Amino acid sequence: MKKHKYNSTNVSSESEYYFLLDRLIQFLDQNEFNFSYQKRLSIQSPQIGRDGSKKTIFINFEIICTKLERNKEHLFYYISTELGTTASIQEGGGLVLKGRFQPKGIENVLKNYIKEYVLCDSCNSPKTILKKDLATRLIFLRCLRCGAWRSVFQIRPGFVAQTKKRKT
Repeated sequence: MKKHKYNSTNVSSESEYYFLLDRLIQFLDQNEFNFSYQKRLSIQSPQIGRDGSKKTIFINFEIICTKLERNKEHLFYYISTELGTTASIQEGGGLVLKGRFQPKGIENVLKNYIKEYVLCDSCNSPKTILKKDLATRLIFLRCLRCGAWRSVFQIRPGFVAQTKKRKT
């Protein structure tokens, strides 16, 4: 620590610093502020099942939506768009996807969703909300921990071929 020329001012400013620090700690204790936060987002890996030979069931879909604190329809639309397939939500909370998909592929789609629509870019906190601005029709991701916000892309479907059975 660098010593200054005037020693008496250092003592008073140092004691004032500790006095203010003690007041801050007492204030935080009295008002029960809790600055602890969840640093990492921990979710289960997707549980995948088969329904016949042409359908895949994402069994714990609703549980993952609850952990991510996101709307089921938003995640449903993202997964079906990214995988390029049609899907539907079951009564039990599962997601039925048309086609055969590996658990690793669905896990990669979930990781991309979390990176784009859940985690804050500034502090990597999962405590965020999605809010749509009605005037500009943009969707914003707002962090509840640090207050940062950014716009996110709307989910846009890619090309989906219309297939029909040919008449023979």
